[in-house]
Amino acid sequence: MKKLTINEIAERAGVSKTTVSFYLNGKTNKMSDETKRRIQHIIDETGYEPNAAARAMKAKSSGMIGVILGDLADPYSCQALKGLEDAAGSQNIQVMVAGSGMNFNSEKEIVERMLKMGAEGFIIQSTYRFGMMAGSLEKKRRPIVYLDAKPYDYRGRCVKSNHYECVYQVITECIGKGYEDFMMFSDDFSTSSTGFESMQGYKDALQDAVRDGGTFYMAEGRRSGDVYEVLSQNLNLERRTLIYVADPPLYQVVYQALRRYPDYMELLEGRVGLIGFDCDGWTRMTTPPLAAIITPAYQEGVKAAEELMDILDGKKAEGDVVFKNIVKYRESVN
Repeated sequence: MKKLTINEIAERAGVSKTTVSFYLNGKTNKMSDETKRRIQHIIDETGYEPNAAARAMKAKSSGMIGVILGDLADPYSCQALKGLEDAAGSQNIQVMVAGSGMNFNSEKEIVERMLKMGAEGFIIQSTYRFGMMAGSLEKKRRPIVYLDAKPYDYRGRCVKSNHYECVYQVITECIGKGYEDFMMFSDDFSTSSTGFESMQGYKDALQDAVRDGGTFYMAEGRRSGDVYEVLSQNLNLERRTLIYVADPPLYQVVYQALRRYPDYMELLEGRVGLIGFDCDGWTRMTTPPLAAIITPAYQEGVKAAEELMDILDGKKAEGDVVFKNIVKYRESVN
């Protein structure tokens, strides 16, 4: 009788292969009793016997993958890393992690260091220039899965969210809510495709609606006082204004800047709309509650690890896996 694979057990049980791997490795604390029962039933019915070391022995691999993220302290990176570590750990794959600061030279140094340590493949939140060295990794048979951000000439697999479509939709819907002026705050995203997509969604939505909007770039280390100064010079409190924040950490800074206005509660409940990316749920605790674009970072991390492990198993993978951002409209966008 042909021995079943984890993928086949997952298909029969109606769950993901990561869930089956979690079960086989005893990581069932967040798993429902019904899910555990279905998986165990398939195992009992088929006589499946897991061999955790089979993959590494067959491939003569190190069992290690390299993960390079832009900023390890960023909320998105933290949650995505948790997801990919959980997925890789379920397959007994070891993860080497480094932060590049979204700097191409740092990426090159990290890749060389990880190759010497035995990295079999890479998951990377890349700069736009990373494609310049991707070819050499392909020649060395070290596959790449891009997470969230990809180079301009990439080939292969990318796991990301629908940043452009989501921001375009948000701005278009807010135009329909009657906002008259528009402002965007952003970091300098010159090395990230994600930043280009989100900013372009904002610009295209305004252009298609024949509206104007200002864009304000804030340098690294920006504080709420710096943002408040920009707002004081550019925010017209006599007109309904939507403020869109393209960078997740900057969203909190802009909110703190608005709180400097004595009547900020009244502002955020009527005259000023505020929305941005929230990866760790802090907007649920603000007063008033803020609107948020929520990226499923953990799920993206899981999927990126699964994609890379599939490629290492010899399965061909090309194109994008696109997750849908979730938009939560609250009092700050009426």
